Amino acid sequence: MLKLFKKQKEEVSFIFGCPRGGTTWLWSLLESHQDIIPFTNGIEKDAEGYYATSESGIYIKQPKKAKKIMSSFCKNNKGKIIIEKTPLHTLRYNVIKKDFPNSKDIVILRNPVAIVNSMYTSNMMAFENYDIDKSIEEVKKYFSVLSGVINAKTAHVISYENLLKDTKTEFTKVLNYLNVSAENVDAIISDNKNKTKVSVSGAYRKGQSDSFKNDLSKGQILLITEGLKEEIALFNQHL
Repeated sequence: MLKLFKKQKEEVSFIFGCPRGGTTWLWSLLESHQDIIPFTNGIEKDAEGYYATSESGIYIKQPKKAKKIMSSFCKNNKGKIIIEKTPLHTLRYNVIKKDFPNSKDIVILRNPVAIVNSMYTSNMMAFENYDIDKSIEEVKKYFSVLSGVINAKTAHVISYENLLKDTKTEFTKVLNYLNVSAENVDAIISDNKNKTKVSVSGAYRKGQSDSFKNDLSKGQILLITEGLKEEIALFNQHL
């Protein structure tokens, strides 16, 4: 008599969000949990505990092998929650959900005006050619996908601003969603205060959540606000 085996579900969680939208800090907080392991596609911590990048980029670099590689990683780390964070993967959401329909995903939203400001003023090479118009265009592209993810009601949604304002409460909600202990939440927050686990310069700006009010002129803020009305409305719904 043949035995039927229930297929093992991969315990994987994708973090979806816009570049400069708070994904790295959330990833760093989660990476610090004893029951959570990040999938970085081979990139490991250095001697000081930092990663060269938090982004695996697996669905960009190896799209045909992504599912197999990630599934193998999950299999080799049974009993752990696997997190993956690559903002560009947000634009591959439909492909990822087809590969991992049972993934417990997280969407992190940030004030679109603040994102534009962060792109525009960033010293990271990835954003060296970004002016305000290009930054607005980029935010619209990502929020279009994020809106669909949120409407599907299959992901836990948080805002970067709320995570900053009350880190313990918001992060505990994320841990509860992932069904892992929140016992050491205070230590995790302390370990990631005003920093991330990534050694890339500019990955985490230490300004305030509303720094854009000082960084941008009133005219620039008006331009951005007019260009991102729908995106700002979506963000406000989750404050």
